Amino acid sequence: MLKTKTISLLIIIITFSSCQFNQSVSTDLTTGAYSRGDGIDCDAVYIEINGKEDKRNEFVYGENVTLVFNTINGLIKSDNKSYPGLSMHIIKNNKDTVYSEPNLLGNLDNGTDLTPLQLRSSFRTALPYKNNEKYKSYVQIWDKKGEGTFTYELPFTVKQNDLLTIENNGIAYSNIYLWDETLKQPIFESTINADHLLILILENIEGLELINGKVFPVFSLDIIDNKGKKLLSEANLLSKFEKEGVNLTDLKQLIAKITFPDGKINNPCQLTAKLKDKNSSKEINITTALNIN
Repeated sequence: MLKTKTISLLIIIITFSSCQFNQSVSTDLTTGAYSRGDGIDCDAVYIEINGKEDKRNEFVYGENVTLVFNTINGLIKSDNKSYPGLSMHIIKNNKDTVYSEPNLLGNLDNGTDLTPLQLRSSFRTALPYKNNEKYKSYVQIWDKKGEGTFTYELPFTVKQNDLLTIENNGIAYSNIYLWDETLKQPIFESTINADHLLILILENIEGLELINGKVFPVFSLDIIDNKGKKLLSEANLLSKFEKEGVNLTDLKQLIAKITFPDGKINNPCQLTAKLKDKNSSKEINITTALNIN
């Protein structure tokens, strides 16, 4: 009887081990990322932030984040081609879907012969952050010709871009940032290219005094170099509305386009912008130092 039990136990252990052979589980202690392969795995997963490999999961508002899956293994091949599927979803506070893309590889319906195979999924962190929101990105890779899957989860948070110093007195806004229109991305560092078109953006302005259904904003902008030379000076970018006012709904986004003159610039330069209410003491002051090359 004892011998029979031993043989039975041995068969159970061997069978269980065989079922688990193609599975892998990994947790990144730095970022909290979790991955599970079931028939599919990859040699490495890494994070690119604004085109550079990094190892953090606290992102600045507007950063471009790419999740890179290197050397995908386990896909069934047909005529020397593999047929991967790739999806990504981002969930806020464990309940709200803020991004959903169920088929990122729709253009690969005919398969790919790339080897080694690398897959990438990207998102921009233009997400709410003022209420300490918590996010999680869910990525799934699957085999369109088989049953293999690989799942990856990355928890992350978003914080304000601290390039700008913002002092607020009574005017509400959702976000204020400096945008590089030439590169099509927010600016995160103080060194900028003089040939690029920059845009100062203020989003969802509220709190201005309403008079006969109109508000009367004054939006000024100055950039002065280290020797006191004015590179740009605008007393009121909204001067055409100064007398008649503007509808509150038209203040969903205020922008100021910035270009630089040719010639020598004495760095650092000081950018100063102010949005104020003509009919009250409410205002927002925005400052930053820039090195213009």
